[in-house]
Amino acid sequence: MAARARSVAITGALGNLGWKLLCHLAEHSAATRLVGLDNRKAGPAQEAQLRRLAGEREVDIDLAECDLADWQDRRWRDIVDETEAVVHFAYRSPFPNDTWDDANLSFDMTLNAAQAAADSPTADRFVFATSNHVMGRYKDLPLAEGLGPGDLRAELMPGVGTRWFTGSEDADASVYATHKWAGERLCRALAQRAEGQTTFACVRIGWCQSGDNLPATLSGTGSHFHAQSASAASETDRWFKEMWLSNRDFCQLFQRATEADGNTWPDGSILVHGMSNNANMKWNIDATRGYLGYRPQDNVYAG
Repeated sequence: MAARARSVAITGALGNLGWKLLCHLAEHSAATRLVGLDNRKAGPAQEAQLRRLAGEREVDIDLAECDLADWQDRRWRDIVDETEAVVHFAYRSPFPNDTWDDANLSFDMTLNAAQAAADSPTADRFVFATSNHVMGRYKDLPLAEGLGPGDLRAELMPGVGTRWFTGSEDADASVYATHKWAGERLCRALAQRAEGQTTFACVRIGWCQSGDNLPATLSGTGSHFHAQSASAASETDRWFKEMWLSNRDFCQLFQRATEADGNTWPDGSILVHGMSNNANMKWNIDATRGYLGYRPQDNVYAG
């Protein structure tokens, strides 16, 4: 598939996922312009790192401080008006144990970013980083009953909000997942109205830890804050491990999401799962491969 996006804006660019993708695109993509949007101000070292990764390739790189929750903030609105692809990671809290205040502000940012892309004279692609937690209830009965490898398809009825025990307390991602589910529906509606002018890709990201993101550091508790738990139930352990998305698979997946031809996407939008090629996982990534040309390289059980 030929590359389509020549300019890319990434929201939440200084966070875990945004920064990984921004660095990857600076080094490996054909984009001629890359803009990182965040509510934090980037430092000179971050800008220098991106330019170093770009090497001798001619690419315009900007890091802009802005407030996506403010529709009147022209610092980000003007950028979206001049950009061909927008990748939306920005979220108030990086963890799924949200309050409604977190979710409200986060949805305001998603609504603003998606609407601005749909209104933009140049943006032909909006990529929404949604979450595995939209299908989290499939971890447990009754939704888990009879669910075998590859059976968890994106088009199934949502099971909003994973529930699990972290090793010290019960956790519930329902509030976080509700915002992500609503964002998926928003993107679908905007795509239908855009009639092909702007296409929307919603990717339900698996588990992409900060830093090196190695299988050895995945925890059966589903938490970044606990080491592997020997007492974790085997089904819960498999649920979290098998949604692993390695760094290189994540970067490939989201680059493909900005570049893939969306002319054949139903109503101008797709909803797909984003995991690595993990053996015997319940998550189905056939549509991710088909629509985006995604070719995952890593397997959580391989070495």
